[in-house]
Amino acid sequence: MASYYQNLQQISKLTTNFLSLVQKRQSTYYSSPLLSEIGKVKVKYSVSKSPEEWKYVERLLPPLTVPEPVPKETYLSEWRPQLNECLKEKYFIQRTKNHMIPVYLKIGQHGIRKVTIIKNIKGDIWALEQELRDFLQKETPKPLRSQVNEFAAYIRIYGDYVNAIKYWLTEKKI
Repeated sequence: MASYYQNLQQISKLTTNFLSLVQKRQSTYYSSPLLSEIGKVKVKYSVSKSPEEWKYVERLLPPLTVPEPVPKETYLSEWRPQLNECLKEKYFIQRTKNHMIPVYLKIGQHGIRKVTIIKNIKGDIWALEQELRDFLQKETPKPLRSQVNEFAAYIRIYGDYVNAIKYWLTEKKI
């Protein structure tokens, strides 16, 4: 039993020695001086109005608007810019300000209910809903439930059909 207590004493000495090696903060937030007590803080800087120096700063500033995409034959991702020809169709889905297709997935009831929403629809919204219904009915065996809001220009389709709808819209070049 005596050797057990001796071992405990040696271990306690080791831990106190180890703790002294660990970096400790000797002060607290409240004991540090206030900025007003330190005095005037001087930061060295110079103001330049030279256009040669300012052009490097302008490159770092973010653009005020999203730039128009550069027209190319193909893009690295499968993204395509919206064509002006689709304005002549009976319906048209306007891209977002970031040039993306406005098809979203809304998840509700703790991940149980999934609703696909298509926004920014111009033109004959009922024809678009019917064509989407015909396309999606081939993909899924269960009956399709949808809601058309003509005033707010969106379509809700109950279920997760985001990728299928985006694929269909890009194939139709809308």
